[in-house]
Amino acid sequence: MAFISDKPIDESSDASLRAAFTKACVLHGFSPDGEDGSDLATVLSHAFRRGITNEEALIALVRNLTED
Repeated sequence: MAFISDKPIDESSDASLRAAFTKACVLHGFSPDGEDGSDLATVLSHAFRRGITNEEALIALVRNLTED
């Protein structure tokens, strides 16, 4: 299971955060349980805490960070 800070991403987490994490992992071929998934969870968690709570906005943030 990937972790957001010290809390696991689970059903009690906000639905848009979990959905964005899952979709971003699929889009980028990241394993949710791997190092990339863990890094992604950290980035999304920080963005979510800073007010980016919309699923599409979270995914767009990941796309912007991963573009070559």
